[in-house]
Order: sequence, then structure tokens, then C-alpha cells
Amino acid sequence: MEIAVVVFLLLLAAVLLIAEVCFIPGFGISGVMGFLSMAGGVLYAFFEIGNIAGWVTLFVSGVICVALFIWALYGKSLDKIALKKNIDSTVRVVDVKSFKVGDCGVARTRLALIGEAEINGHITEVKSEGGFIDEGERVEVTRISGDSLFVKKV
Repeated sequence: MEIAVVVFLLLLAAVLLIAEVCFIPGFGISGVMGFLSMAGGVLYAFFEIGNIAGWVTLFVSGVICVALFIWALYGKSLDKIALKKNIDSTVRVVDVKSFKVGDCGVARTRLALIGEAEINGHITEVKSEGGFIDEGERVEVTRISGDSLFVKKV
């Protein structure tokens, strides 16, 4: 009967750990319960059956852990949560030297401190100095700092 309890706890641990890897990714309750079940099986074997059974159970638990780790690492179980898409977009770079203080344009997006504006026919990222600016409002370049254009509502 004691061996059945140990086998049940180890099988429960394996099922919970597989569920953690395949269905519930991350460090969650099923992973913790799986490790606790495995530790419970090992401790039960040591205290109720004897030292030899405890060491055998510990070895079997280690083999289960290594096998699950290798299966998760080399198997296809992590493919459904892995990012497979390559990002091939680029950042639109506009030379700020083509702008000067006093240039006017139109806000293309709502400037909640940062947004896009069309100034001198170029769409560029701008920063609002005067608070929020709604889309479609006229803006004026107030200063240029590094690669940033600062605007205010006209």
C-alpha cells in the first residue's frame, strides 16, 4: 500500500509539472503543487517504507525532473508561447535640421505630451510643452533639443 501512495504522488507530480509547462506557462500553483507532491512522495518513502525506498524514490524523482526538463527544452511544447514573428519594421527618422523654431504644422495625433505632427510636409514625433493638444490643432515649434521637437498650440 505504501508503494502505491508513493507512485500516486510521483505520477501526480509529473502530471502537474507537465500541466505547468504545457498549459499554464510561468511559475504557478500547478508547478508548486507538483514539486510539493514530489517532495511528499520522497519523504513518505523515506519515513514509511525505509531508506532504500527513499533513495530509489529520490532517484526516480530526479529522473522525472530531468526528463521533463529535456522534453520541455527540446520538444515542441514551448512553441505555442514563443514569439515566432520577426520584427522587420524600421523607425522613421526625420532630420531635425530641416525644422526651425517658429515652423507651424498640424497635430496628426492627440499630443498627450508626445505624439505626431505634420510640419513642413514631414510627419515627425513631437513633444508638447503646453499640455495636451488635440488631433487637428495647429502647432508651432517652440524649441529644438537634440533630436526632439517641442511644440505648443497656436
